[in-house]
Amino acid sequence: MRRRHLENVAYDPNWQPPGVIYGDDLISKVAQASEKYAVATMEIPWNLIKDKLTRQPKKVVFVSNMHKETVEKLETSVPQVDLVIGIGGGSSHDMAKYIALKKQCRLIQIPTILSSDACVTRAVGIRENGKVKYIGHVFIDQIVVDFSLLKRAPKELIRLGAGDILSSHTALYDWKVSVRSGFEKMNAHAYKEAKEFLSRLKKNRYEIRDATEKGIKTILELYLEYARLANQIGTDRAQEGSEHFFAYGVEYLTKRQFVHGQLLVTGIAVMSYLQDNDFEETLELMEDMGIGYRLQKIGLTKDTFAEVLLSLKEFVEKGGYYYSIVNEKKINSTLIQDVFERLS
Repeated sequence: MRRRHLENVAYDPNWQPPGVIYGDDLISKVAQASEKYAVATMEIPWNLIKDKLTRQPKKVVFVSNMHKETVEKLETSVPQVDLVIGIGGGSSHDMAKYIALKKQCRLIQIPTILSSDACVTRAVGIRENGKVKYIGHVFIDQIVVDFSLLKRAPKELIRLGAGDILSSHTALYDWKVSVRSGFEKMNAHAYKEAKEFLSRLKKNRYEIRDATEKGIKTILELYLEYARLANQIGTDRAQEGSEHFFAYGVEYLTKRQFVHGQLLVTGIAVMSYLQDNDFEETLELMEDMGIGYRLQKIGLTKDTFAEVLLSLKEFVEKGGYYYSIVNEKKINSTLIQDVFERLS
């Protein structure tokens, strides 16, 4: 019996991973013959797959952003369906989760790029009042990993999927900062596991660079491992820290939409510098994976970068985010200049 999607965000200690199918030319097999289904996507991924479907959906919604007003309007345009399929990247997957939550229907995710872990995670990430808010607890029936489809994507949009794994590097440091300052307790087993996940990422760095099938599987399998770990310990602490807060802060300040993975790896680079946390080794790993981390990749001028860093502590505290290096590091013009020069 299918489990009911929940409106509240909750971790499930009995979490079981969704079914994952790996292969080539899988698109035509995703919907059962009798199911009424909808699709959440964008124009580029939809054009890649629409002619491969044996039956057309009842509704296709094109996702421009995940602002609360946008997702509510799109969801109400979808008729009652048995299934929703997210096809594309992070926004498409989050929109599909939102529709599944509201329609209480089955959910299948088909990534066409790997810029974030949204195809695996259960919470729906929306933007409300310019800030990220996670809602819902959605059960994914299946993740369809179609290698023939993913290989058509720019390799950069596969490589950037490593960001939501490499984020553990700075997040784990932040966890220790919080423990040292008396805000949290450390789960030694979870910390050790997350370190092992990072080792697997490093081991397969060149597979990720070349966007091979092994590289793609490495990213998806580690997404699932982090999802399992977060549900077991009841927190995303091992994967989310100041690097994510930097990304949220940039979005909030600039009011722009970014490729999640691109913004996140830049945040990892910035925060590993502020943490004095194997900064050079982290950049070397990114370079080995073929990931661009420099500030120009996200179009940040020096003035905007400075504004983000100077306002980040207030942004984090008001947002109620985890305690991290952001709460403790004294940001001044000299530090900003040093980081900007190193990452430009």
